[in-house]
Amino acid sequence: MANICGKWELTTCDQFDEYMTAIGVEEEKRKIACQVLGVGSKMTHEFSVNGDDWSLRIWTQSGEKEIKFKLEQEFDSATLDGRPVKVKFSKDGDKLIEIQKGATFESINERTVSGDELTMLMTGGGVTCTRKYKRV
Repeated sequence: MANICGKWELTTCDQFDEYMTAIGVEEEKRKIACQVLGVGSKMTHEFSVNGDDWSLRIWTQSGEKEIKFKLEQEFDSATLDGRPVKVKFSKDGDKLIEIQKGATFESINERTVSGDELTMLMTGGGVTCTRKYKRV
C-alpha cells in the first residue's frame, strides 16, 4: 500500500450528490460541497506513512484538514460538513478501507491505486460514488 503515499488531485467524480443525499448531508451543504469538493475544485489528498503512523492531508477551496491515524484503531473525527463520526482505516490486500460511522449513517470508502491513478469508492445508504485522482 506504500504506492498510495504522495499527493493526489481529483479528476473525476460520479454520483457525488446522490451519495451525499444518501448519507444525510443537508441540501444547502450539498450545494457547497459540490462546488468545493467537486471536479475542477483542485481538491487534493496527500497520504504519508512513518512506521505505523499514517497521515491524510486534504486541501479544498474552503481550507485544509489533516487526519492522523493508525491502521485498525478507531478514532473520533468529523465529516467535511462537520458531523461527528467514528473512523477506522484498515488494509485489505491492495485496498485502503476507511469506515466512517455517524449517528445516522455508515460510509465505507475504498481506495486503490493503479499506476498514477487513485480510485476511491464511497458507499453509503445504498449509493456508491466513484472519485478518481491523478498523482501530482
